[in-house]
Amino acid sequence: MTTSAENTDLATWLDQLIAAHDDLGEAQQTAYQMLERREALSKVTLHKYQCTRGCQIARVVQIGSTILCAVRDYKYSPGMNEARSVPEARRKNTLNGDDWWPGHVHDVTALARWGDAAGMDMICRHAHRTVLAKVVLATIEGVTPGHPGKPTRL
Repeated sequence: MTTSAENTDLATWLDQLIAAHDDLGEAQQTAYQMLERREALSKVTLHKYQCTRGCQIARVVQIGSTILCAVRDYKYSPGMNEARSVPEARRKNTLNGDDWWPGHVHDVTALARWGDAAGMDMICRHAHRTVLAKVVLATIEGVTPGHPGKPTRL
């Protein structure tokens, strides 16, 4: 569990990281990766999403007042990959130039401001769901960082 002082320190750290980057999304991605490397994610985790077979698909964390949802990398089946993208986009935007798409870190509160239909795709071999940002915010309401409770199964 994070203490109030630790959460304030993390919030200050995130603010400084964001100020040092030109791209807010890149700064949030970097922050999540740094927490992951330092094995500090458990202290800031609010909720997890898994498929019915147990694959961890996404993690919701709180740094200060910022709520981030990190969605893992995913691989589409050949048919879905063809249907959802074109070869040029795949070459430019995938990790392997074809079918391995990078994960993303989303600012859940900012995403929710886009409207009731704004959400995040959560994908693994067993599940492909869009989870609405407003649903994520409702799910984590009253949850203390470091005490996520049971994950949501998609």
